[in-house]
Amino acid sequence: MITIGIDPGAAGGIAYNLNGKTKCLKMPKDLGDLAQLLNYLKEQGQTLAFIERLTIRPDDVFMAGGATMGKLYQIQKMMQNFEQLKAVFDVCDVPYCLVSPMKWQSGLRVKGEEKADRKRRFKTIAAQRHPEIPITLWNADALLIMDFGIQADNKWIRDHICERKKDIFS
Repeated sequence: MITIGIDPGAAGGIAYNLNGKTKCLKMPKDLGDLAQLLNYLKEQGQTLAFIERLTIRPDDVFMAGGATMGKLYQIQKMMQNFEQLKAVFDVCDVPYCLVSPMKWQSGLRVKGEEKADRKRRFKTIAAQRHPEIPITLWNADALLIMDFGIQADNKWIRDHICERKKDIFS
């Protein structure tokens, strides 16, 4: 099984394990490049991706004095890119599970930490788990999402896999 971890977004990354070797790539700017990668991985064997679910938090929209148009535009663009990302997986016929940040982070003991502290901890944990890879802010989350996917049990996968691929883990 080729497991892929996706931290979506312009500053995100992709991590995958192929033949016992882990590779990391920055999130492609062009969806055609992502499709090429997915098709290549599919040719190598059964593939399953774990994509971090994007959500909008109340503090993303409502700030002191109300929402700003710039922030709303960024959120709209981010969600549009997320939907396009899922569409590429559908077109390439690669099954995926959406995993919330709280779920994949649950075993990492980061509850209550500020974002900068949490990101530093993710880098440290990813470096411990993948000493062969130079760890950066763009690949740490993707690696940890991939690790979550490798360790996920079949019941969780069955409950969270995209609807059109439910039969794979029946």
